[in-house]
Amino acid sequence: MKFLQRATAVVLAALLLLVVPACQQTPVDPPSAVQKSPTESVSQMMQAVTVNEGFEAGTKTSYAVGDVTFGSGVWTLDEALVGTSASDPMVGTKSIRTRNSGKLTMKFNRTDGAGVVTVKHAKYGTDANTTWQLWYSTNSGSTWTQTGATITTSSTTLATASFTVNITGTIRFEIRKTDGTTNRVNFDDFVINDYAGSGGGSTAWESFESGTKTSYTTGDVTLQSGVWTFTNAMIGTSTSDRKVGTKSARIQNTGKLTMKFNRTNGIGTVTIQHAKYGTDANSSWQLWYSTNSGTSWTQTGSTITTTSTTLSTATFTPNVAGTVRLEIRKTTGSNSVRLNFDEINVSDFAVTPTVSETEPNNTTGTANAFGTMPATHTGLISATTDVDVFSLSATSTQTIALGLTVPAGVNYDLQLLNAAGVTVASSANGAGVSESISYNSTTNETYYAQVVSVSGSSTTTAYTVTANLTTYGGGGGGGTDTTTSTSVHTILGNPSNAASDVNLTTNYLMEKAQYVLSYHRDKGTANWVAWHLNASWIGSTARQDDFRADATLPSGWYQVGSTSYSGSGYDRGHMCPSADRTATVADNSSTFLMTNMVPQAPNNNQGPWANMENYLRTLVTAGNELYIYSGGYGSQGTVDAGRVNIPTHTWKVVVVIPEGTNDLSRVSTSTRVIAVIMPNSDALISRTADWKTFRVSVDAVESATGYDFLGKVSPTIQSAIESTVDTQ
Repeated sequence: MKFLQRATAVVLAALLLLVVPACQQTPVDPPSAVQKSPTESVSQMMQAVTVNEGFEAGTKTSYAVGDVTFGSGVWTLDEALVGTSASDPMVGTKSIRTRNSGKLTMKFNRTDGAGVVTVKHAKYGTDANTTWQLWYSTNSGSTWTQTGATITTSSTTLATASFTVNITGTIRFEIRKTDGTTNRVNFDDFVINDYAGSGGGSTAWESFESGTKTSYTTGDVTLQSGVWTFTNAMIGTSTSDRKVGTKSARIQNTGKLTMKFNRTNGIGTVTIQHAKYGTDANSSWQLWYSTNSGTSWTQTGSTITTTSTTLSTATFTPNVAGTVRLEIRKTTGSNSVRLNFDEINVSDFAVTPTVSETEPNNTTGTANAFGTMPATHTGLISATTDVDVFSLSATSTQTIALGLTVPAGVNYDLQLLNAAGVTVASSANGAGVSESISYNSTTNETYYAQVVSVSGSSTTTAYTVTANLTTYGGGGGGGTDTTTSTSVHTILGNPSNAASDVNLTTNYLMEKAQYVLSYHRDKGTANWVAWHLNASWIGSTARQDDFRADATLPSGWYQVGSTSYSGSGYDRGHMCPSADRTATVADNSSTFLMTNMVPQAPNNNQGPWANMENYLRTLVTAGNELYIYSGGYGSQGTVDAGRVNIPTHTWKVVVVIPEGTNDLSRVSTSTRVIAVIMPNSDALISRTADWKTFRVSVDAVESATGYDFLGKVSPTIQSAIESTVDTQ
């Protein structure tokens, strides 16, 4: 029934205009985002939808491979079934549920090509995150080609992934689950939009195809959506202009594209395709909105850095009701650094979503209980003074894992308080950036997760806070770190209880011969890197300088590349230094994997940070061996189109003992421990600064990061050596 309704209702066909036109980001649709206003333009309502499969007509109750006839045609379901349970996220009464390396394959062809394809997806029940891809075939399934990026499904609420295929002729599609785990994912509302052609056939709300402007001088242009003011901007038609169709907007200097008209039914999600013009350098830009016809403006979302000459999609969720207009502002001021913009899509304002947190819950005394673990709550920060608090109980042997999905355009922090109301761990990233906490409980007590606003609030877009408890061995360290590892690099402890489990996307253990690290998939950097250093690691091998992606990351995870930091102003900052691994070429080469890097301010990396590294090697020359932990914390933006977090600080913890054997047993209350925290900003640190001025206690690093260092050392010794600041 759902397929017939959607295939025949012209108004619902206009939903295609709301999707992201390229698979770079996957916005989550609020539950009511598909409700369209009756004031939509006629041009929006005329877009053609030739396949809109809701999977309502078919039945399949097992994962065994088999064919199912749906409204659109016959599909082969492999390791997949038609889900109808309460745990299946769906629109209507059915959706497709897949597991392992399941596939959903069209057994029929479309003969008139495909333009934009959208797929709704969500996690089944309480399963962990999973990954999948969309593939197409133009020869009836003989060979297949992937389209767009690998998608990570991280929400139990249906989200929309969008792929711009734009292929004419015979075509069919296949969805492939790629992580091979038993975690299940649901798919629904598979929509294929007509091939858009080479120009004028765009399905975007604004494609710039109808306008003409050949100079950068300020002027108004009448476009499909309405009149826009172009400041330091023009309509680009050259081969160096990145575009869908024959035209796109091109901006230089600090140019702007400004709507001179209002939308009266608000704005929900905005997607914009962007790319570098020609061979120009990277450049940054922002999206702003006005609710008073341009009198004043407010930025929505974060600043975007454009690093590719291929169009990619930026997504913003202002969710503003009533009268509103938009403005794109280029923020990198140079006439020789130009940007192209194309395919702007705007959805209507979405009504307030249903939330599971109950007000008031702004104190520990009125906290909402998380309940059975793992647990998920959605909530609203209705004002900057609003604080939402959730309670949970943990034992002395459990790790508390918290996560917070932050709406675009606002800055929320996540804090963990103990029973006394004291903050024991926190996560403070930038606006719209997710937060996460991993904390080892050392006592049996009640804890409180607290969501607070640093800037901004939303009564229309909900946050999502998650909690889980796992056993780590307990006692707050002190010989009770029970993580198992044969690596020399972590014999003193695993600071975050990282494990080699692909479901631990923010705390994934990677053990290499030369060092061990905990990797955070969503930040694109290591949480920490640990390595042992003695004379056996140091030789005469030259610096290899072979920066490269780490191919040992789990399948489907984005691999940060050698040029991912290019043009950002940040160094590829080694955690385990190249000069600490010079015994062999393989050892030195291993330090140039990008999983061993963080974006590091040049004054930090090339100044006191490097000087400290040199000093530590002199301790080895003097007959010592070292156990070193290093990393970064905080967030001050991103590089690589939002894929890599820039930490606000870098830190290091070093244990110094004389050369010998049975190293763990030789750590004593008199063992020298060096810890530092350095600001990761050229404005806050001098290249000539003395590294010793940044020394702190290990306790201070633990407080800043939430990690538990030296967890295999006895509690008495830990207490003594972690509370002192090195003065040698």
